[in-house]
Order: sequence, then structure tokens, then C-alpha cells
Amino acid sequence: MNINPNRPMMGITAERKAAPKAEAAAAAPAAAPSSPAESASFSSVPARIMNVQPEAVAEARDKYGDSEHVPGELIVKVNGGMESGLMSDFASEYGAKVVEKFDLPEGVFKSIGGDMMRLKLPAGIDVFEAVAAMKEDSRVAYAEPNQIITLDEVQSDVAKQGQGQSGDASEPNDLDPKLWGLNNTGQTGGKAGADVSAKEAWKVTTGDGSDNGPLIAVIDTGIDYNHPDLAANMWTNPGEIPGDGIDNDGNGVIDDVHGYNAYADNGDPMDGHSHGTHCAGTIGGVGNNGEGVTGVMQNANLMAVKIFSDSGRTSTDAIVRGILYSAKMGADITSNSWGGGGRSEAIYDAFKSNDALHVIAAGNSNYDNDKRDNFPSNYDLDNIVAVAATNHNDQKASFSQWGANNVDVAAPGRDIWSTVPISKGSYGNKSGTSMATPHVSGGAGLIMSAYPNASNAEVKARLIYGSDKIDALNDISVSDGRVNFANSLEKDEIAPGAPNDFGASQITNRGAVLSWTSVGDDKWANGAAQGVELLVSDKPINPEDTASAKTIGLAGAAEVGDLATYKYDVTPSESDRTVYFGMQSLDNVANRSEMRTTSFVIPGSDAALKDDFEGQQVSFASTGDFSLQEVEGRGKVFSTATGATTAADSDLTSPTIDLTGKTGAYLKFDAATELNWGENASVQVSTDGGENWTTVSRMDRRSEWSEQGLDLSNFDGQSVQLRFHVDSREGRRSGGLSVDNVALLTNKA
Repeated sequence: MNINPNRPMMGITAERKAAPKAEAAAAAPAAAPSSPAESASFSSVPARIMNVQPEAVAEARDKYGDSEHVPGELIVKVNGGMESGLMSDFASEYGAKVVEKFDLPEGVFKSIGGDMMRLKLPAGIDVFEAVAAMKEDSRVAYAEPNQIITLDEVQSDVAKQGQGQSGDASEPNDLDPKLWGLNNTGQTGGKAGADVSAKEAWKVTTGDGSDNGPLIAVIDTGIDYNHPDLAANMWTNPGEIPGDGIDNDGNGVIDDVHGYNAYADNGDPMDGHSHGTHCAGTIGGVGNNGEGVTGVMQNANLMAVKIFSDSGRTSTDAIVRGILYSAKMGADITSNSWGGGGRSEAIYDAFKSNDALHVIAAGNSNYDNDKRDNFPSNYDLDNIVAVAATNHNDQKASFSQWGANNVDVAAPGRDIWSTVPISKGSYGNKSGTSMATPHVSGGAGLIMSAYPNASNAEVKARLIYGSDKIDALNDISVSDGRVNFANSLEKDEIAPGAPNDFGASQITNRGAVLSWTSVGDDKWANGAAQGVELLVSDKPINPEDTASAKTIGLAGAAEVGDLATYKYDVTPSESDRTVYFGMQSLDNVANRSEMRTTSFVIPGSDAALKDDFEGQQVSFASTGDFSLQEVEGRGKVFSTATGATTAADSDLTSPTIDLTGKTGAYLKFDAATELNWGENASVQVSTDGGENWTTVSRMDRRSEWSEQGLDLSNFDGQSVQLRFHVDSREGRRSGGLSVDNVALLTNKA
């Protein structure tokens, strides 16, 4: 059988740490959008901004201009070493005022490397000018506009009263038949068994709702903490006296009894929207109370962290405050059914500073998160679990984003019945990865309840490897399936057998075929092991120290004894190189077998064409906006990024390349694509001297430089020309395609 490639692996040795405590930030509420101010007079522009180059401003506008932001506000992180008293002086150099200094949890300063603050610019100063100016300031780690994010909802039905009907005395008396995601018998017209196996999981635990149980922060629109199906599972701040108007626990928030309103910066996280209450009900609706519904965790500790207004809008500063609050107050899990906007270093740092397990929605725009980033789910942090959505037939929900590498698991997310605020009818249906996420947050809570000493990595691994493998869900997540909490909760201390015949064959300059015999879940018994993890390195692999090796997670085989194969592909190189591999089998709770290792030499290639554009004689010809430009840290590159209006078409064309008698043609090059709306970039090949061109690849927008490769073996034995082609809207400023280090490699003669 063939095993699907490109699965990331997580280590499972780090222990989950208790979230640090510190005083909470006294923060200003998130600002509402307003009209941009008129241009400032020349004399009123601070010197640091006056001297910024137009090209740098254009670069900042390209990076952040697609996102809505609070006018005149920046989030800035300064490098370590700046005294608190000097921050106002720093801001004044840009004509700005410090309106908020984020009070980071104890120990976070060292982990993220500096202080973070929110600045308000004077009227007439463009935020992109300030961002560009601060990029050149050695005191600044980053500066970014205060982004506005709007809650993304797929569907919201009219709410109505729920019911607590159950025909099985062994079930909680509020397992409403509408809760197909917990128990799917086909009652909604779907596929029986396409659920999270909650009934079997509850035989192990219904959740630990005690003070010692996992604390789950629902970072959303708040929670209706008076809801009769949620009130008993709401966290109560032990250090706060309700209603006395005093910050009893000294955390910077008054009367934060059930959580925090980070949007308005007060202690009342009541939900006036419904989204957060709906998510809370799926995580921890009170079970067996004869009221409405039950959550995945019948017994839970739910902390309400309100980062959105009641209209579903928020900004970076409110999100950061909310994440930091959950860390200060000791949340073990954060549930994040939101996303959108560009990458925010401030939000990234907030998640990085928080030791909780962050369960995050993959997004509802039906694209591949491996090819296009979705934030916050795509932040590169080991303690993030990104979640796609499925329907009642165990298929990917039509709206759900996916990613074989950047999405971890999938869970029910279409037509999910749960709690909504009492004022909005108490119960209702919603759809989205927003609804899939709380299923997984609740499942993580069950695992932490049953295994309180489990690390974040162990919980994440149980969620991934405990998932049911579903053919229709292949490649939409690392798990290749849909979560199964009964599998994830199994008490199993017997590791799978080791793949003793692990080896390589069919070795070429493009890689090799790895093969092994699949092993059992418990040594060689009890069915095939759930997964395989492959380690890859350019150095011999030490089983005791694998941190430097690249990891690839693979699905397990169907049966014990099956011959499993994996095609290991590499970009051809001109030099021979030795590659080292390690392999372990894993079961559904991520027990690991002993490691087996192998290695082989990948032969080098011949270069039919090679040009790094550094020589005086450049072999490529350019037309349109393509020109040779100097890029700091890289040298000379060809780019269409002129900063001015564009030509309709631009081409970078190679000389004729003779592939007679050559095999295995492979094109590799470095590229960065800042394509604007209406721009397209492609790689094309001609075999008739440039009369006709065949498009062999269209290029995605990737702002960072990356090495790219194309198999051109279909053109072996012919004379060819290559060209990089950009078509733009004539007269508009080009975002640009930049190209460097072009090489056409073939097998050695």
C-alpha cells in the first residue's frame, strides 16, 4: 500500500506548565473605526517620519493595506532593555502617545524579548509612514497597524428552545437528538457513526469540573454565564468578591468573576452576540441536568474571555489583552473560534507567551492553508491545534479550509445545535470551523481530565492519532480523519512493534522509495498501528536527541504485515549528499515503538542552465517591468516590483537550452511574489524558439523568498526556452514577482 506523505510530527516529551500569574493590563477599549485625518502640515511631521523613504512606505502599505485597521493606532514591540519611563519619550519622537502598555505575564518578557505597547499617532500621520519609519529604528522589534477583525460566521439559524429527550438510560438525559456531532445514529440523514464517539468517551470521563480540573478559556464574544445550561460549569474567580467594585485579587480587572471583557476592558464578559455562548455549550454545556443540551464535557470549567463587541468586531489590542488574561488566570486550554486579517506579530507573541493548548479554527473560506496562510491557526507554535470542519456524512464541510500540514484535526462543524444567550432563544444551530473548534477543545478537556499530567504535546498527539481515518477526509489535516475521543482516551501503555525491515530502494537524484512492513498497535497484535513518524536529517540520527531532524507524520497501514511505502522526494542538487532517516510506529494514544534507522546517498545532477544574476553577463533577457535590482542580503535579482505604474506584460526569458540526450530535467529557482489584485505570474516553456509558450506552473502569492521547483522531464531530449511571465493591469502599481538563482538540472550523463 502507499502511505500519504508530508505529515508533520510533534514531540511528546515536554510537560504542560502552569500558566504564569501576574497583574492584568489596565487597557483602553478597542477603538472604533473613523475617517482618516487630513494630511498634516510639513512643519508638524516628526523628523523620524519626515525622513522615511517613499519605497519603504509603499512596502508597508502593500504588507498591511489589505486589512482594515484602527485609524492612527499602532501595536509596537520594543527590544529588551528600554526602561518603562523612556517609552513615552520613544513615542514622542514619532509624535505619538502611549495609550496602553501591555502588562505581560511574569516571565513573558524573556520569552518574547521585549515590551509591547499601543500607540496613538497625531492627526495627519499615516500609519504606514510610522510603520516604515519604525522598521529602521534599532529599538523596535516590530510595528504594525492595530488590525480590525470581524467575526466570520457561515450560518446562524433562528434559535428556539431545546429539548432533553433520550431513549437510553445510560445516556445523559439532555443528549438532544440534534447533537449528531456527539452521537450520530443517522437521525439527521447523515452517516451513522460520523461523530466524536462521545458516549464511549463518557465511560472513561465526563470531564473534571472541579477546581483541579482543566480550565478552558473561551476567547470569543463572551458567554451568557446565567444560561441554565452553562451556569454550573462557569469558572468562578476564587480571588474576586462579586459586585463590590474592588479588584480583590489585584490582577488589574474589577469584578472579573467569570472572566474578562477584553474589548471594553472590564470584568463583565456577558455575551450580547451569541457566537461565544454557542461555542461554550459545545465544549461544556452542563450534562444530565434535564436542560437542553450537553457539551463534550458534561462537567467543565469555562472561563469567558470576550474579545469581540456585540456586533462581532474587534482589534489587535483587544485580542492581545484577552490572550494574556487567560494566561495570567491559569487557563489550560484556549478555544479560539475566530480568525482573519494578516499576520500579526503582536497576536503571535501573545499566543507564544501563553503555555496553554490553543485550539483554533482553520477558517471558512474553502482554501488550502498549506498554500495560503490563515491566522491565527497557521502560527508556527507547537501548542496550537488547528481544526477543520466536517458534516454529518464524514465529509469535509463545503466551507471549511484544510491543510495536510497546517491543519491538525477535523471535527463536526455543520449544523451544530448548542446554547445561545437566553435573550436570543437559549438554543440554536450554527455552522463553521467555529463550531468544530469547541468540539476539539472539549475533547482536549476530557483528555486532560483523565490524564492530568499529560503535556500539551501528548494531548495534541492523542487528538491526532486517536482520529478515525476517513477516506473522504484524506489530506485535509494531519490526522487524515475525524476526531474520536474514545480512541484518544484509551489507557494503553503497550507500544507498537518496530518496523524492522525499514530501508530504501529506487534511489535517484530526486529521492528514493522507503519501505517497511506495518506493525501492530500493541507490538504485533490488536490491529495495525495508527501512524508512522519519519525523521529526516543530513546527520546521523540519535534516537535520544531528534530535535534537529525534520519530522513527517504518515498514516498507518490497513493491516499488520502490509508492505508500506513512502516516496521521499527532494529537489535535485549538483552535489552528492547523504540523507539519514529514523522511523517509529505510533498507536492511537501516541505510544511510540523503538526507532529504526537507514541512510543512502542521493546522487548529484548536471546543470544545463545556471544563473544567479551576479555575473556581468546575464543570460536572461527581460521585457516590460522586469529589471535587475539589488536586494539587501541577497544581491542582484530580477524583479517587476518597480514601485511605479506597470506595463501590461513582463517577461524574463532564458536563452535556448539544449536537452538533447538529457533526462530528468528539473527547474529550480528562488522567488518572492507580492502580486496585487489583477496580477498573475507563471512559468512557461517554449520548444519552437519562442513562437508558442506552454504554461507549466502558476505562482501563488508568497511574500517571503522561497525555493521552488518544477519537473520538466516532459521536455527531455528537446531544445527549450524558459520564461517567467507576469501579466498586470496596465497603469497600476505592480506588487511584483522577484526571481533569483535559476537552475535547470538533469541526471548525470
